[in-house]
Amino acid sequence: MKISELSNNKYYLESSVFFFKKNFKRRLDFLNNKVFLFHEISNFLNNCIDNTKNIFIFSAGNSIISKKIKSKKILIKEIDEQYKIQHNENIEYRDEIYQDDISNSDTIIIADIEHQSNPASNLLRLSKIINDESKIIVLSKSMIWMILTKFLKFFFNFSPFKNNFLPSSYLNNLFSSCNLEIVRNEKIIALPINIPFFTNFINKLFRLPILNLLCLTNVIILKKVNQNLDKKKNLNVSFIIPCKNEESNVKFFEKNIISNNINYEYLFGDDRSTDNTSSEIDKLKEKLSDHKIVKYFGPGICKSENVYKGIEEASGEIIVIYDADLTVSFEDIEFSLNILKKTNADFINCTRMIYPQKENAMKFFNFIGNTFFATLFSILFKRKITDTLCGTKIFYKKDWINIKKDNSKWGAKDLWGDFDLLIGAYKNNLKIIEVPVTYFERTENDTKMNSLILNASRMLYIVLAAYYKLRLKK
Repeated sequence: MKISELSNNKYYLESSVFFFKKNFKRRLDFLNNKVFLFHEISNFLNNCIDNTKNIFIFSAGNSIISKKIKSKKILIKEIDEQYKIQHNENIEYRDEIYQDDISNSDTIIIADIEHQSNPASNLLRLSKIINDESKIIVLSKSMIWMILTKFLKFFFNFSPFKNNFLPSSYLNNLFSSCNLEIVRNEKIIALPINIPFFTNFINKLFRLPILNLLCLTNVIILKKVNQNLDKKKNLNVSFIIPCKNEESNVKFFEKNIISNNINYEYLFGDDRSTDNTSSEIDKLKEKLSDHKIVKYFGPGICKSENVYKGIEEASGEIIVIYDADLTVSFEDIEFSLNILKKTNADFINCTRMIYPQKENAMKFFNFIGNTFFATLFSILFKRKITDTLCGTKIFYKKDWINIKKDNSKWGAKDLWGDFDLLIGAYKNNLKIIEVPVTYFERTENDTKMNSLILNASRMLYIVLAAYYKLRLKK
């Protein structure tokens, strides 16, 4: 079915259509002179959407950004025939926009919002057509650069003088009225003039916090708010329970498993324990034979590798990572699962730092370290994160396919897995929600988070490396 509103001539502002048609040669010279600028945008987009297979780009004389974008297929709507340049073999131009073109695209890039005659109507229409997993990326200018470019147009005829004034501060309100919300917002390019070495240095420097407020381009990644929740109701759930010398705790799972949904799957990963953990899992499995209890053997390297193996073997569409120390109640897990199923959340990060913790639940230095890393992650994610090291995390197994591609590639091997999962979720533009849980003292044995200085150093290196790869690296 053709989407007439996105296909007809009224899609663009008349002033923009007139300008780009009349000034093609001048605009082409501008594009050639600023090719580094558009390649910078393309390279950063690749960093955000490197698992995308099909992309649709709405463009206004700037389809040059498609030249460096990596995707199996790229469809483009351009403002005028003259700009339909075949940058690569995987590019196809569309005058008529069909519903299948949009619904089959993993990512929609809107690079023409300043030149659309009705951006609000177009965004709302797109939000009704895209799949629940698809993302919309809007390229816009900051308020400072909107005003500056308005002034520069008096002297340099590089863009229509009359176009939409849509700084990012206003766009936030526009998105919410179109059933869309921001899952990630990046700011890039402080210096749009190409001075060898200097420009590259400045543009990287100004991606740092506070300085990035002066950047020219906002890369805003959106997802649908209201989704089809019916398909989530009957999804199967798999609990991944890593065990290392937990023979005293395994027996305490019996009561919780009996009271839980009988269809839940429990995968106990014995990570080469030196006690009777393995036999205790066997006893539990035999005693609760009517429940889905699976024992697998971890590689004995670290907790993260144990967890990852469990995820691979899980049969459920939803993964719950749950520590064998039972410091989080199953009631809180059930509450978190309901949030995942009844909202557009992609990843639940349980936090122990909101509700009062039970006495002796977390050691003082662990508390200080967790607070420190939560602050670093808040800077990295540009949103408040309160707990990075809670072992309880819930997400869809379909997203694991992309997350695992970067496991332990964030500067150092993540021995615990918490950072791998969180950073991987952020990189893949998943909506991360923190759900508060009550944190209890371990039922038996002591915490295995020891060697605080060594572990803290490793974790700090991971965060810094992730910041570089996500924000600075081309």
